Amino acid sequence: MTTSCSTGKILPYSYALFNNHPYVVHIVTTRSGGISESPCRALNFGFITEDAPAAVINNRIRLCQSLRVNPRSLTTGEQVHESRVAVVREADKGSGALDLPSRLPRTDAMITNLPRAPLMVLIADCTAVGLYDPVQRVIGMAHAGWRGTAAGIARKTVEQMTSIFGSDPEDMLAGISPSIGPCCYEVGRDVISSFEESFPEAGDHFFLDHKRDKARLDLWQANRWQLVEAGVRNSNIEIAGKCTSCHTDMFYSHRAEKGRTGRFGALIMLR
Repeated sequence: MTTSCSTGKILPYSYALFNNHPYVVHIVTTRSGGISESPCRALNFGFITEDAPAAVINNRIRLCQSLRVNPRSLTTGEQVHESRVAVVREADKGSGALDLPSRLPRTDAMITNLPRAPLMVLIADCTAVGLYDPVQRVIGMAHAGWRGTAAGIARKTVEQMTSIFGSDPEDMLAGISPSIGPCCYEVGRDVISSFEESFPEAGDHFFLDHKRDKARLDLWQANRWQLVEAGVRNSNIEIAGKCTSCHTDMFYSHRAEKGRTGRFGALIMLR
């Protein structure tokens, strides 16, 4: 995954795995390139922040213009930290593009085979999992915080792509975004117990420095494991490996910035 960061231009991350596939765009934005003011400087896409709604809309339009796509086709979900996967049809295209009320309700993952229908999730420590099937030309994007990860959202997104569009998991490519890393993500007994219950055979492997009531959670490996269990080839999974809490110069981090921050975006689109 590569990027550079400056203040004037939108300079997102791109995944090396996707670079040789001309029919898909898959990026993760940084703070660079927007107009939002502190504490959400600069490219904030989240309406539920201290930012001015007009700045959020401007930032979203700037992103879409950089991709040469209609801003009103941008599609987002409500993101309630659950595991619902929405199938985005033509009537759903543009949900939540430039406002909050029209977001896809109670949706943390989306899949589609529509061209020029960018799917975007918003994050500020959570992980975004992007999926592309180059054979059937199907895409998926999942918002995976600890609750969504424990609920198996990455696996369910793969399963829905298979069930709805006939995708073969072995054909899929996956990108796991920057998020809070295992270096910084200390969690308590409630989170540990959720993973032990959801993944009795593997849950303990997602933690470092595991003591009885606290440990450091590795969201990257927890989601990678789900993808492999769902049939995605390990060699087809790219993990960004950037900790948002360590790199608040480039990314928003809810934990490091004590909740006073913006949201960056993970986006996938069929050309």
